[in-house]
Amino acid sequence: MRFGDDPLRGNEPATAAVRIGGLVQLDNTVYAASAGPMQPIDRAGLAPPLSDAVNFRRARLRVDGRRGDQFDWATEYDFANQINAKNQIDPLWPSQGPYPALTDLWLRMSDLPLLGALRVGNQKDPFGYEHLSSCRSLDFMERSFCQDAFVGPFNDGFVPGIAARNGTADGILGWEAGEFVNTAAPFGFSDFAGGSMTVGRIVWLPTYEDGGRRLLHLGLAGRTMQPRNGLVRFRSRGGLWNGPPGPDNAIYADSGVLAGSWQNMLGTELVANAGPWSLQAEYFGSWLYDAATTDIGPLSTAGWQPPPGTPVGTVFYQGGYVETTYFLTGESRTYSLVEHRFDRPLPRRLLALSPHRPRGFGAWQAAARYNFLCLNDGQVNGGLLNGMTLGLNWLLTPNARIVFNYDLTHREYRSTPWANGPSGPVPVPSYNGSGTIHGFGSRLAFDF
Repeated sequence: MRFGDDPLRGNEPATAAVRIGGLVQLDNTVYAASAGPMQPIDRAGLAPPLSDAVNFRRARLRVDGRRGDQFDWATEYDFANQINAKNQIDPLWPSQGPYPALTDLWLRMSDLPLLGALRVGNQKDPFGYEHLSSCRSLDFMERSFCQDAFVGPFNDGFVPGIAARNGTADGILGWEAGEFVNTAAPFGFSDFAGGSMTVGRIVWLPTYEDGGRRLLHLGLAGRTMQPRNGLVRFRSRGGLWNGPPGPDNAIYADSGVLAGSWQNMLGTELVANAGPWSLQAEYFGSWLYDAATTDIGPLSTAGWQPPPGTPVGTVFYQGGYVETTYFLTGESRTYSLVEHRFDRPLPRRLLALSPHRPRGFGAWQAAARYNFLCLNDGQVNGGLLNGMTLGLNWLLTPNARIVFNYDLTHREYRSTPWANGPSGPVPVPSYNGSGTIHGFGSRLAFDF
């Protein structure tokens, strides 16, 4: 592992002991929806309701460095993060914030026998290809529904832990494994009993040619964990957000809080590069064992399920996406053989309109994604989402881009509201919040 192969910096060489950088993403989003999702929250409408917005999606400051040839470190804070310390229970957290929250805060030791590189601190656990991809080089403004429901549930995807990464010298085969705190708070702490999780990922590249312009990537990842306080909540926001990564964004699907003894997750990865074309797909499955419904949290947003306290056995939820991109200007996506993911795209000609420099208009990339999430299983139905996102990315330089997204999501969702009666929860009439949601978003992003 080389210090210069930092996942957020690309493969630039390390030329200084300390580096200072940052990231700014300014978003604009507008929405329209059919009658079902626009109903009141207690009648299966979106919680909270949709609202158009202009906001800073991310505003991060980063300092990283190295000490000698074997140690490196990183610290990064996001100054546009919604407070969300109790997101497991309440999706309607009061409008407080945004507050700074840490993302990367780790120390890494490299060139260890067998372990390769060992990293300790707040970091991304190795589960999910798009999760491990930097937000600086994503194809769309937001990751898939599965990022919320399974991969990084409302915590920005960064968790405290210790992880090792190694592989063959040529990078064709690689693996990662670690032990992490199963926390839902974006502040690097946990106040829940239990919550340990073991995570592992293995990647194989049967094809890697022309410096990665032609490649085939196959990956498999797994998680096994003890739920926090024996409770789990599965939910997802939409394909476009209207604010920082907190619960003030509309929640499209929601299982409600479920009790369970243990949880296992499986993730598969299929990635390909063929010149200007790229393909990326993932599938996720989650098993919650000895599950039971609860009366915790707002009972009106708990989907369609039996009364609180009902044992429902093993609950299986699933989701995935497939996306393709094409560089209209002929570039190809770059790939890191260390991190085993796509890296920062490099335009052939940077944006330059000065008559004293060679004219250039950057790189143009078209993208399309199909995205689905199923939180329906047996008696516990938290909703079904099917989405299509179209994108156009203008890469002015490797460090600056303008993004345009159109997102269409069909939501199938019914709720069984429960009111607290004299002797416990009692049912009230059910409601159908199904319908179609349209969203258009744009982003100005640059990093340094």
